[in-house]
Amino acid sequence: MRSQGLKHQAGQILILAGLGLVMLVGFAGLAIDSGRSYGVKAKLNAAVDSAAIAAGRALTVGADDAARTAAAITAGTNYYNANFPLNYLGATRSNPVVTATHDNTGKWIVNVAGSANMPTTFMGVLGFNNVPVSAAGQTIRRDLDVVLVMDISGSIGGSFSALIAAARDNFVKKMIPTTDRVGLVAFSSGAVNSVDINTSARGFDQANMVTVLNGLSLQQYTGSAEGMRLALNQLNSVTVANRSSLRMIVFFSDGAPNMVPAVFCNGTVDPGGVPTGQCPAGSVTGDLFSEINGDDATKANSLYQNNALNASASGGPFSNIATLPKFGLSMTKSDGSGLPIPLSSQLGSRTMVDASAVTFSFPYKNTLCNVNRASRNMLENVANEARKQGIKVYSIGLGNNLASVEPSGCGYTNIEYGSTIMKRVANTSGTAVTAANPGNPGSDTWQPLPQPTGLYVHATVAADLASAFNTIVSEILRLTQ
Repeated sequence: MRSQGLKHQAGQILILAGLGLVMLVGFAGLAIDSGRSYGVKAKLNAAVDSAAIAAGRALTVGADDAARTAAAITAGTNYYNANFPLNYLGATRSNPVVTATHDNTGKWIVNVAGSANMPTTFMGVLGFNNVPVSAAGQTIRRDLDVVLVMDISGSIGGSFSALIAAARDNFVKKMIPTTDRVGLVAFSSGAVNSVDINTSARGFDQANMVTVLNGLSLQQYTGSAEGMRLALNQLNSVTVANRSSLRMIVFFSDGAPNMVPAVFCNGTVDPGGVPTGQCPAGSVTGDLFSEINGDDATKANSLYQNNALNASASGGPFSNIATLPKFGLSMTKSDGSGLPIPLSSQLGSRTMVDASAVTFSFPYKNTLCNVNRASRNMLENVANEARKQGIKVYSIGLGNNLASVEPSGCGYTNIEYGSTIMKRVANTSGTAVTAANPGNPGSDTWQPLPQPTGLYVHATVAADLASAFNTIVSEILRLTQ
């Protein structure tokens, strides 16, 4: 009897051990298969996110909404398939569902949904033969208002065709013609609104913009402040009710500013008593060039039309312009009123950075270096006003001139390089090329002002321009999503 009881108990133990083994296998399988399903889920999430971003960027392709929708679906599907390979960890993927909808507010909404079925290995002993996994991603492509500001001064030289191609193919053609507003300003000795931004309806004439870009030609000097001023005024010409929540200026130049736009006193009239800096009778409006004869003792006396790319102001030259006004031409504020651009009491172009810079008393003598300093100040002052209004400013620089003291003889050091000014225009942090700045008071590093921060991209040679414009566009498109 004792022997039979032991055999009976042994049988029970075997049954319990078998059940325990099944449970152990099941739990081990749960751990293994859960890990695999987590990996599949993570890969699927990455696939739908990349697909949604790619589809959003592809909305720039096509002549109408139907074509843009088709381009978005194709791009989204391709990115999904590329980022979730067949049989990843043994899973079977489904075809993604990509939709692109243009709503009545002008926004594009892209949705991507994907799913996969992962067969289990050990969990089958618990009755789970497959684990379904799904993920969804969305991109909202907001419309934007942007003005492209193009330096077409003669120093660009043989890089000009590459510049036009990059601006055309890597910027203008990346915008959506039906929803984005795009304006174009060209500047050299003066500046012009080459293409006005739409002030009410959304969109822009992409074909016309391409034609205008292709028709630009090299001119002479670098009236940067006037180019930036017209861009700000274009953006503010759009009524507040119709403006996009994303307003931007993209500024290109290959050198430091050297033209100052203002109303100048033609003669010996001292403008010191005129609060706005505007001269009485005998005044002349134009862009005053700062590099005449390369001699600081020689007055800057070559006056160009501020509203033309390369045309002398009527009645010039004006060798009898003795002093500079306090202010340049007016820029539009966000409320639509005018605001003259200060030349600043600090005629060293560090106005926006270093309050300890050397100050000059008004009236400012009309010298090569004072005009040059004022031209630099004015560019920064216009950019500062734009950023105060919530506008992001991006800048692209080309060539070695931006990494040199330009011009010589005005006491500039490395912190006054053109590239430094371009960085400050975009409100980025920066450091001068070297650690020491003898003879130039203040810090050689700076942090962004509490305003929108853009991006500065430098193209060393013409071949880098396409990449530079692509970098700016990628940053802009990231913000629209």
